[in-house]
Amino acid sequence: MKHFNQTLCKKLAKVADKSDNWDEFIESTLMAYCTTKHTTIGVTLFVLVYRHEAVLLIDETPSTTIRDCMLQIVEKVFHIREKAWLMI
Repeated sequence: MKHFNQTLCKKLAKVADKSDNWDEFIESTLMAYCTTKHTTIGVTLFVLVYRHEAVLLIDETPSTTIRDCMLQIVEKVFHIREKAWLMI
């Protein structure tokens, strides 16, 4: 536990070096700590607890671009209008 506390304090000192609000960084620092692969055990602590890797937003690549989303919406609107005209 001593090693963990030292590590946490060092990491908090790095992210909050220009701020007195170090307590605002605890959650994000702990998440970073738990999702970092540890050399001693070879896996992340997250894997040990939940039996799978954490899925972080930064790791996910968007499947479609904004342009693709807009084109899909336009196409759906076209089909909706087409169906509406057939119902008249």
